[in-house]
Amino acid sequence: MRIGIVTEFFPGSEEAEVRGGAETRAFHLAREIAKKEEVVIIATREEEYPRESKFLGIRVIRLGMKRKYSQRGSLAERMSFIVEGVRLREELDLVDGQCFIAYPVAWRIAKRAGIPAVATYHDVWVGGWIKNVGMVGVVGELLERYILTRRWDKVIAVSEFTARRLAECGVEPERVVVIPNGVDVERIAGIEAEKEADPTICCISRLVKYKHVDEVLRAVARLKKEIPDVRCKIVGTGPEERSLREMAARLGVRENVQFLGFVKSHADVMRILKSSHVFCLASTVEGFGIVLLEAMAAEVPFVATAIEPLLEASGGRGGLFFTPGNVEEMGEKLLKLLTDEDLRRRKIEEGREWVRSYRWEEIGRRVLEVYRELAGK
Repeated sequence: MRIGIVTEFFPGSEEAEVRGGAETRAFHLAREIAKKEEVVIIATREEEYPRESKFLGIRVIRLGMKRKYSQRGSLAERMSFIVEGVRLREELDLVDGQCFIAYPVAWRIAKRAGIPAVATYHDVWVGGWIKNVGMVGVVGELLERYILTRRWDKVIAVSEFTARRLAECGVEPERVVVIPNGVDVERIAGIEAEKEADPTICCISRLVKYKHVDEVLRAVARLKKEIPDVRCKIVGTGPEERSLREMAARLGVRENVQFLGFVKSHADVMRILKSSHVFCLASTVEGFGIVLLEAMAAEVPFVATAIEPLLEASGGRGGLFFTPGNVEEMGEKLLKLLTDEDLRRRKIEEGREWVRSYRWEEIGRRVLEVYRELAGK
């Protein structure tokens, strides 16, 4: 089979320079499926990568105007990708769109070629676009409503939560199959990292409003009263970075917080995570939550928002949960995990057991079964 996977962003090498859940899934699925079938990736043209390349047996085609990585705006660049993408002619047996910008491209390629069209769905934002990203979300709202009216041969939801939201939006349940995201358990376990001397919290997140990294900073300010030498390492970039830096200064935690920006190597990101004592995720918009599984694989307990996708992904194991928006409760849970060694050990062991069932090898096998069934191979 020749399988086309359409995604907005894709790393430039086997080092997996990923910055979000959708591209993480696209990379690992491509890597696993390329061991058995031909894989063609169709992605936007980030300025540091060539127009075409090949690694791990994966052929990568990058289309549209040259652009920088961005989760917001870039409308001209995104439209140029869609325009070039729908005109692309490749000999494929099936095509799978992995994110909002990818869906119209995958749909048109599949319909023109008369091959099965698959949409891998991470999260449903219908009714929430403007709340999540502001007025620019009007375009996203219209695009998603259009996407959900297409009769995809199969929609792969990454969680039961997402599957239910799809049904609420009119997608027939018989067209939906749930196959979760995964984690590279053995690779993460093999990364060596020495624990920080000071109590350290790690936050890996895009710096956008709905990830609520500002609440993490407020919790650190509260913690500083109990643990003066507490540290917080923030990995990620986004439009909120400047205001977050300013907030850290106002809260008096500028010396306690380190903004690390985009860390190119995923192994280095995991090294930062493993060197920390607790992972923190304050996001209220998630379709699954790969990073919680990565924390489990790294044997780092977490504190996260008690929202359905994160509870589903973790099975309620491996960490402590707090009510969304409750900074005081978040701080209390962080304090518990930083000071109670017995609790830390229990949560680490819970996570170690739970994450074993989320290996990418198994996830890739299940997705490939769906592809083969649809393509009659």
